[in-house]
Amino acid sequence: MSMTIFDRILIILFAIFVAGTVESQAQPNDMVTPAETLQPSSSATIKAHMAFLADDLLEGREAGTAGEARSALYIATQLQALGLQPAGEDGGFLQDVPLRSARLDQSKFEFSIQTNGTEQSFENGSDVAVSASFASTDLSAAGDVVFAGHGIIAPELGIDDYAGLDVNGKVVAVIGGPPTFLPSEAAAHFGSSNQKRLMAEARGAIGVLIIWTPALEKRYPFDLWKTGFASWNMTWSDAAGTSHIQAPDIILRAFVRGEATDAIFSGAPITAAQAIAKSETGPVKGFVSQAQVKLSLTTRHDDTRQSANVAALLPGSDPVLSKEIIVLTAHYDHVGICAPDEADKICNGALDNALGTALMLDVARALTEQETPPARSILFLAVGAEEKGLLGSDYFAASPTVQRDQIIANINLDGGAPFYDFSDVIAFGAEQSQMGEQLQSAIAPIGLTLAPDPFPEQGIFTRSDQYSFVKRGIPALFLYNGFTGMDGQNKGQDIWNWFFAEHYHEPSDDLSLPIDYTVSAKFSNVFRLLTLEVANAPSRPLWYDDSVFGQRFAADQPKAQRPQ
Repeated sequence: MSMTIFDRILIILFAIFVAGTVESQAQPNDMVTPAETLQPSSSATIKAHMAFLADDLLEGREAGTAGEARSALYIATQLQALGLQPAGEDGGFLQDVPLRSARLDQSKFEFSIQTNGTEQSFENGSDVAVSASFASTDLSAAGDVVFAGHGIIAPELGIDDYAGLDVNGKVVAVIGGPPTFLPSEAAAHFGSSNQKRLMAEARGAIGVLIIWTPALEKRYPFDLWKTGFASWNMTWSDAAGTSHIQAPDIILRAFVRGEATDAIFSGAPITAAQAIAKSETGPVKGFVSQAQVKLSLTTRHDDTRQSANVAALLPGSDPVLSKEIIVLTAHYDHVGICAPDEADKICNGALDNALGTALMLDVARALTEQETPPARSILFLAVGAEEKGLLGSDYFAASPTVQRDQIIANINLDGGAPFYDFSDVIAFGAEQSQMGEQLQSAIAPIGLTLAPDPFPEQGIFTRSDQYSFVKRGIPALFLYNGFTGMDGQNKGQDIWNWFFAEHYHEPSDDLSLPIDYTVSAKFSNVFRLLTLEVANAPSRPLWYDDSVFGQRFAADQPKAQRPQ
């Protein structure tokens, strides 16, 4: 007999009820651990939360869909059941996130580059990739091209790629991706496409052409741009209905490679290949190109969709420190029905990020069960529309439901590899603020160590929800279970490669994966211990004085000296 939707909901909710009565007997490791360090996290409860969030019933939790809305309601009721205070809008647990969706009309697209009287036209997705416009349904722009190296303006690093260049009213071409000669997290910041556009906008440019490099190709093959042209891109809108656009004065936006890049460098003192090669070791001198570029496109807008953040507050116990808030984040959305022509068409997002959401709910359970709450207040924030560009967290950071100056730190979870017992912890951003020291103090009593960033070249610190807080000057960490197993061997690297090659944003990221829920519970305990360390510390965490993020986004805030 087939089951109705309501049958399935009842079965899942019953499983969650039963799981809530079961405490995991697993210990973080085999060592003797002080009792005060441990409060068992329930692997069964984590499993039950994931069973709901990663079920086909939610159809992949894509932003703006009924599946995402059902997920938000589930999370809100779970937090409410724990006795937490509503911290959303209008006395509730939800913060609505209005969305603008935009989709290209590929039949009305024109892009051309003119050099020395010769004009080349390019199809979208050939050697040029252009996405829909959030600003205009009918966009037309043109301008002379100026090459500006990596497009970096960073006096603190002694770099100004715009020195001696007049780009006012022009289109800037820049080398794409993180500059490998900079420290990894600074490289990630200055290498982001939005940051390159913001720096060009500051110098008066109207357009930015980002040059695709072999390094970028390894991370994201250029041809994948084609797969997104038929999809809806999204951004958030403010209360007045104005769409949030990074660098709104940059109206001409494109990624270029191959013949398009060669056209920009035609007659230049250096070839495109030489510029890309030189960019790997240091700044590249800019020049005025002989090229002019033209773009026209038509975009359809839809302002009827919305996402939501779920916010719940655990008030602190200290009469003074409770006025400060630590925000714990995990995004609960995913990419929806991602393979409509396949038998298994739903991207369930079990690890990305039903796992992180379930762990945050488990930490909320653990902290509410303490006899005395943490000294500082804790805001549990499940954010939506992360997969559309960190939209939920960015909307909250721009329009927080609590006083912005009360937020002192953010701890974020986005995925994990719960397939093996781990002896270390990865924390992207640990080298930027005192939160790295706090994590080391929190995990040392349970025999864990802090591992270095295994992918410094990927700039992961700027690619998940913690970055929305970092850009507002708030110290943050992105936690991930370490790659070293209990036997001292690197177990995580191959598993990371396997997951991202075969399961990331695929229907196979579901509950059929060999998830070890005892390991998930151990990771939840790390999340809890770090939260307590920050919440009970005598002072708030500070950026280090040489952190590029602290210097750029919290220039007027006190800093700490990096420990020697």
